[in-house]
Amino acid sequence: MKLTYKQTELRPESSFLARKDTMPCIEQNWHFHKELELIYFLKSTGTRYVGNSIGNFEEGELYLIGSNLPHLFRNHKEYYEDEGDEGAVDLIVVKFERDLFGQGFDELNETRKLQHLFQKANRGLKFSKAVSYLVHSHMVGLVGSQGLSSIIGLLKILDVLSISENYVPLCSEGIHNTFKNSEKERMAKIISYLTENFDEKIELEKVASIAHMTPNAFCRYFKKRTRKSFTQYLNEIRIRHACKLLIEGQLQISTICYQSGFNTLTNFNRQFKNFMKITPSEYMEKYNAKLETV
Repeated sequence: MKLTYKQTELRPESSFLARKDTMPCIEQNWHFHKELELIYFLKSTGTRYVGNSIGNFEEGELYLIGSNLPHLFRNHKEYYEDEGDEGAVDLIVVKFERDLFGQGFDELNETRKLQHLFQKANRGLKFSKAVSYLVHSHMVGLVGSQGLSSIIGLLKILDVLSISENYVPLCSEGIHNTFKNSEKERMAKIISYLTENFDEKIELEKVASIAHMTPNAFCRYFKKRTRKSFTQYLNEIRIRHACKLLIEGQLQISTICYQSGFNTLTNFNRQFKNFMKITPSEYMEKYNAKLETV
């Protein structure tokens, strides 16, 4: 799997894309496109990779991805093992160019917050579920809308997002420009290998060979491109998967440790606490307590 530039197919009568996808699983490559993209998960779970950010995603979450920012939303492995459920994934995608509203629009006093939103989107934004709730009906209504009503619908969504402070930037500052070079395909091969093999033993020499580098050169290269060490990045992928298994509550922590790619329970507990600030058992208890209050 390599990084690809994804061309957006528009209907002749539309200036931007708004569609609803229902399918067994998300089939995507590590990709980028010139349009900004809103992704609203009505039904789906998995792992997200946005720039140098790694995290889980779940239903009810809304993301804004900036122009030319590499990203990948990938379902958990069981989605691909059992593709019998045609409606396992349900999401809304909206793609639009920054200058969609015409020349001079971004110079209006009334659109200053919107332009700030577009700038912040270069790091990728995850909005709170409260914000998702506010724009839910607008997102659903945008699918299939035509003419001026479609433009008005998009503006209503962007208006809510531009004044909201309930969001989390995903990427490190400046990472957007780091991914704008000729190294995209090399990074894509590395990330693809890690996402597909994180639950197995991964040798540094093997990953370095994929990048056609010596291990030392690869470590320097990877740190410069992602602002994270190779080990840190790999552990984040594994811990995010462990969080998913802990939430499901069907496996013992020792089993989750090995299914997430860690070779000792001691190392798993240490890495989990370093990243999540709590132990695996505390994480599971905290999640269960949250469910009881719902």
